[in-house]
Amino acid sequence: MSLNYISQGKGLPLIFQHGLTANVNQASSLLGGLEGIHLLSIDCPGHGSTELPNGYTPSFNNYADSVVAFLNQEKIDQAMFGGISMGSGIAINIALRYPDRVKALILVRPAWVDESGPENLKILLPGAELIGQPDGKAQFQQLPEFKAIVLPTVAQSVLGVFAEDQQPALSKVIKHMVGDKPFESMEQLDAIKFPCLILGNDHDPLHPFEMAKKIHQYIGGSVLRKLTSRYIDHDLHRNQVRECIQEFILNIN
Repeated sequence: MSLNYISQGKGLPLIFQHGLTANVNQASSLLGGLEGIHLLSIDCPGHGSTELPNGYTPSFNNYADSVVAFLNQEKIDQAMFGGISMGSGIAINIALRYPDRVKALILVRPAWVDESGPENLKILLPGAELIGQPDGKAQFQQLPEFKAIVLPTVAQSVLGVFAEDQQPALSKVIKHMVGDKPFESMEQLDAIKFPCLILGNDHDPLHPFEMAKKIHQYIGGSVLRKLTSRYIDHDLHRNQVRECIQEFILNIN
């Protein structure tokens, strides 16, 4: 399988994965240019420029395996792992299944814990059903679930599933990933002993702060920071994320 990826900067490798329906540009625009890191990010199958192969089932295990296969290809034995939303789940999955490859974890706005079909992501499912239909976006905007979204910036984010650059396989990807979970139980997180930074925020119905807080409670020694939501102030959120991650990395080194 051919994986599209980015490779930027020099320093400690940071494998940072994008969120559901996003691509490597999300990692690049958020963390590009940070000092002391070699930023690497791949388009998960069915996202960006990585096609979903025939017979490939989108799941946290399979996406994590794809990332580790990429590491093997690049001859990277150990790295920091992180991601946004779905990317956070992939990072945790790797930490639990491939602990010898992990130096540290950076979890930004986690959206899954140990339950499949989380309530915060169910808004994406009716959208997935309408992807590819000529008037799918308009139909989606008329649904009560969509009209119930309070923040216009959140609504705009959800409508990203209908963007022209999305792959035709995105509907399948959304259904499988929303129906999956990155790990089986919260108690498993007790096995994570690496340095771990968790960044969350309020005013974000897709990524409730309570999820970040819950993960923090189960990963001993983890650091939790509450930031300004990107749906309230995008630039301030980005700056706060970068500052927290830069400080975290400096302390690791």
